Amino acid sequence: MLMKENFGIEHINELRENSRCDPAILERSIYAFGLLESLARVNMPFIFKGGTSLMLLLKTSRRLSTDIDIIVEPGTDIVHYIEKASKIFPFEEVEEQSRIGKNLIEKRHFKFYYDSPVNKRRFYILLDVLFEENHYNTLVKRDIVNEILLTEEPYIHVIVPSIDCILGDKMTAFAPHTTGIPFDTKKEMEIIKQLFDVATLIEECDSFTDICESYRKTVASEIAYRGNCCSPELVLEDTIRTAACLISRGSINPEEYKKLMEGIKSIKTHMYRENYSGELAAIQACSVMYMAACLLKGREFHRIEHPELYIKESISKSQYKGLAYIKKMKLEAYGYLVEAVKLLEA
Repeated sequence: MLMKENFGIEHINELRENSRCDPAILERSIYAFGLLESLARVNMPFIFKGGTSLMLLLKTSRRLSTDIDIIVEPGTDIVHYIEKASKIFPFEEVEEQSRIGKNLIEKRHFKFYYDSPVNKRRFYILLDVLFEENHYNTLVKRDIVNEILLTEEPYIHVIVPSIDCILGDKMTAFAPHTTGIPFDTKKEMEIIKQLFDVATLIEECDSFTDICESYRKTVASEIAYRGNCCSPELVLEDTIRTAACLISRGSINPEEYKKLMEGIKSIKTHMYRENYSGELAAIQACSVMYMAACLLKGREFHRIEHPELYIKESISKSQYKGLAYIKKMKLEAYGYLVEAVKLLEA
């Protein structure tokens, strides 16, 4: 269980000293896990997904996330669970947030209010509830335990999609012209969050079958929800173009790159012990581009185990030749780029 000391200014200040994170973001991340545990303690049936779930799935917490996204079966009466959870410390009140959706997704949104020890005023954690049948091949149990939380036995667990399944899901969100978070909505940081999450999940994935199946089901749902006429192939091409834009550092789609750089600058306050930059984003985009190429061409993703094998590889005759500079930055990233180009130009 989470200890009450999590929710005090002393713990938040200690984390800030060790990580240099924005204390307000640290606070909201901790309180988000407080909400997650409250929902689990009242036995609400749900699957925990989204960016915050990565802080339980991955080996280390690299990006802070401040809200809770869950899936429940359609027709589930969630009101009494929500009311019970809102009475568990540190929360004081819950309020449903009315939103008019732009698509056919059945969602409800709740604000759980608490007294902020950092800002000395009332604030809230947002809960997004998606009513949908489970489409993940593999679900796993995870204790609510990570390096920013003070915990004690008995530990409370939640159900989350596996790393491979959440990776397939999140790939659809890094496609800003089709199924992903779009440009021109002042959400550039959200686009970069998806890039970062996908790249970090790729580092620990191991079942391409689950990734493919999760992507296939999620992208079909996202296309249907939006009522647009794009195809899974167009979505993957969108992901590839956006990754190439990042790797190019602006030589491809310079106006979009400016917007992506705004997101890179903004996301720094959400990084836990990591100094994020355009250079790191370009490196990450190489593995994301390769994963998207594998999904597009139906070819197995292979991790680059021996980067030195790519020293003599060249993409000088490719349309992506301008990206070859990445070889000097990180050979492993160049290996992923080479493999992506081979698939795309075969």
